[in-house]
Amino acid sequence: MDINGKTAIVTGSAGGIGRATAVMLAARGAAEVALVDVNEAGLVETARLVEAAGARTSVHRLDLSDVAATETWFQAHGDVDILHNNAGVVSGLPQFPDVDAARIAWIVNVNVTSLIAATQIAVQAMKARGGGVIVNTVSTVALGTGFYDAMYATTKAAVMMFTRCCASLKEECNVRVAGMLPGLVDTPILDTTGAGGKSEWMKMVLANNEACRPEDIAEGVIALIEDDSLAGGDWVAVRRLNGKVEYQWGHADTV
Repeated sequence: MDINGKTAIVTGSAGGIGRATAVMLAARGAAEVALVDVNEAGLVETARLVEAAGARTSVHRLDLSDVAATETWFQAHGDVDILHNNAGVVSGLPQFPDVDAARIAWIVNVNVTSLIAATQIAVQAMKARGGGVIVNTVSTVALGTGFYDAMYATTKAAVMMFTRCCASLKEECNVRVAGMLPGLVDTPILDTTGAGGKSEWMKMVLANNEACRPEDIAEGVIALIEDDSLAGGDWVAVRRLNGKVEYQWGHADTV
């Protein structure tokens, strides 16, 4: 898809990957970018950066753990060309199995249920307007055998499967759904893994792995949006190794 002149929604855009993607969409010529997050102060700063990059913007505080509110918002605002389902949360402490049922419901609703609801509504709107592109932020943990944060890994694996199951929408609705799989990324979400900061296990991960910049991931999102030769359900994993960004491309029928 040629991004120039298109409209977009980016969830989780108060900082990190969402902010980088929103700014990059504006720089690529997007006409308008709707910014969605629970962090209103962060949204205001992202809006300033997006507008400086040349796009109109609107700020929307939305709690994606509230699935009904998410559905209502997307019914009102979801008629766009591009949707980046980027918002996501980690479990924090305590971890499974000590986490309570309400916390489990919260992470599942933010990471999976609201993403599916947003995609469903956006696909219907995109089909009516002639097509569109949806990029779901997954994680490279979906390619592995496990992860310390069991609920985060489980929800991201679910998003990966959902993205692959949406492959047929390209043919049926002219809506291409793709997956962005970031490796370790230096974003504020890392500071929510522990009690008031980074957990000990996250500190160990950071000590033994090179973190991507949010812009590294945003560049991959833009590549997924712009390349209409890609099949529905295609995905790309992005990691950094020895200072170099590495891409691993995959398809709906591969793990």
